[in-house]
Amino acid sequence: MVAAAIGQVLSSEPFVVGGLAEDFYTNDRYTPTDLDLCAPLTAEDGDRFRQLGFERDGRHWYHEPTRVAVEFPDERIDGDESRAETVEFDGCAVKIIGLDDLYLDRLRQATMTESEADIAFVGAVAVAASRFEDLDWRYIRSRIGDIRRAERMIGESMSRLNPRVRRKARKAING
Repeated sequence: MVAAAIGQVLSSEPFVVGGLAEDFYTNDRYTPTDLDLCAPLTAEDGDRFRQLGFERDGRHWYHEPTRVAVEFPDERIDGDESRAETVEFDGCAVKIIGLDDLYLDRLRQATMTESEADIAFVGAVAVAASRFEDLDWRYIRSRIGDIRRAERMIGESMSRLNPRVRRKARKAING
């Protein structure tokens, strides 16, 4: 609901990414610590945030009375915007990164360590286990191939991690 309200004051429509998107797709299996939104943030947007009582602290905008922290990690989502979900809250709509692109985001983040204990790896497994049949595995393989051509090392790491995540997800599904 906060994301939809913030979307009303920004000059361009934001996309919810990160932990809140994971929470949305996994039905409350993840507890986000901040709100990650992808949107270009203009000087006017910053002024509106300040008028609403937000203060900038490093990469976050923090609203002390409500204890809401907002981060804008990128101006655009890394993925296909047409795959985003639109969710309505009390007459306000917000776009959430598509399920497949969220999975790819978690997988990309897991390349930092390639450890199964890494929170991004665990997140990729949670997304896959929660929505295995809904994921477009053909699209995912295609995007990993695109990433591999553009960023060889990251793409190769994602290629190694994807089958590991899928195995863990299947194991979680089957008990």
